[in-house]
Amino acid sequence: MKFGTKKIPALFWILSIAYLAYCFLSTPNFLISIPVVLFPLFAYRFLWVDNFPNVLFFGMILQWMTAATQLLYSNFLQITLAEKMKSSVVPGEMMDMATLLNILGLYAFSVGLFLAVRKLKLQSIENIMERYSALKVLILYVSISILIFATSRLIWQFSSIVQFITFFFYIKWGFFVVVFYLVHKKAAFLRVYFYLFILFELSLGIVSFFAGSIMNLIVFTFLSVVLLRPKLTMINYVVGTVLLVITIHFLILWSAVKQDYRSYISQGKRVQSVLVSPELARNKFFDLMGDVSADNYQKGIEQLVDRLGYIQFFAASLKHVPKKVPYQNGAIYLSALKHFLVPRFLDPNKETLDDSKHTEKFTGIKLSGRKKASSFSLGYIADAYVDFGKYGMFIMLLIVGYGFGFFYSFLLKPSPNSFWVWVFTSPFLLLMNINGADTKKALGWVILYFVTVALFQNRIIKTIDPLVRV
Repeated sequence: MKFGTKKIPALFWILSIAYLAYCFLSTPNFLISIPVVLFPLFAYRFLWVDNFPNVLFFGMILQWMTAATQLLYSNFLQITLAEKMKSSVVPGEMMDMATLLNILGLYAFSVGLFLAVRKLKLQSIENIMERYSALKVLILYVSISILIFATSRLIWQFSSIVQFITFFFYIKWGFFVVVFYLVHKKAAFLRVYFYLFILFELSLGIVSFFAGSIMNLIVFTFLSVVLLRPKLTMINYVVGTVLLVITIHFLILWSAVKQDYRSYISQGKRVQSVLVSPELARNKFFDLMGDVSADNYQKGIEQLVDRLGYIQFFAASLKHVPKKVPYQNGAIYLSALKHFLVPRFLDPNKETLDDSKHTEKFTGIKLSGRKKASSFSLGYIADAYVDFGKYGMFIMLLIVGYGFGFFYSFLLKPSPNSFWVWVFTSPFLLLMNINGADTKKALGWVILYFVTVALFQNRIIKTIDPLVRV
């Protein structure tokens, strides 16, 4: 198995052409829709591999959603992007260009990614599945999850290395994918226990300031289900559509109640912390989710679109740079590399990241920032524009994509078999979903995960592998 050998199914072409026909006949956004609609087919052609966790493909699709959501919603409303943003502080007239540059940036990133991984030889886990115990792997996953939850506050006592610990714990999601596969393929009697633990994790995710842990469970569950059903049938499409509708409905409800819920659990204070008991937080969550009016539901849709379609600040930067602030000529990306290559315990005076301050500088939009417990990121694609302009940005994004692919390949090659390939590379799904993150975070996250795992990769394998064998 290799990347770049998968043909695009005829159904995908039919759906894409049908949607573009709709855009041509019914929306004012036909031309800009063409590169947006074709990108998933492009990513599928070069990054999909059957019977393999396609985290590179799904990671790019998550980034594509950021570039595409505002446009797809505008097409649904049959209005221009400028009309969609007319009541916003964002310059609506720049939204078409922001969408185009963003999606072309994803093409460039994907090319770099493919160039780095195209020669990798991949193997199916079927060949070694019988060597591993589903029960033992499930126990290991549960243990890791409990350890992460139990130490979630303790690790902040080690502020100089807390980020290394946090991203090392991403390995949990690799074990999630493996245990999901093993339990469903060879240990059906364990499914109920596995599902119960997932529900337990979801309940813990509810009692938090952010919904990140819930979304991670949803995303990796979706990925794992697709992994179990590599050949899509009509039933798979129907079930997938139902699950997608349920997920979107949940996200709309969460968008509608998020502000009130966070205000309640933080007791009105400008902190990103839970200051009430888990029981009170959980009760408030379900009360709010179950009491969303029609008007608030519509507002939730708008808020979700604005959150998923995170290119508004890119549009603002196009109007602000270089007209009022000059191109940075690589200073942003160079600063990002320096920030994470030098750990805080070697540089105690290293600056604290403030996304909103960075975004304000290059958009001219006044934002609340850290002091009000909120954060607004410009995005690593917009940063590439600010650094190198409309043309140079694509060279930078191709290089960054190649870097991500290199890190992926470096962790894959030393893995003794597909079990460990899945464990070490599955977290890249989270590491690649970075379109709403500034460059320092986008590069920093993958560097931190890569460094911590690479340092301990052999030790992890030697210690754990014998424990989970049959």
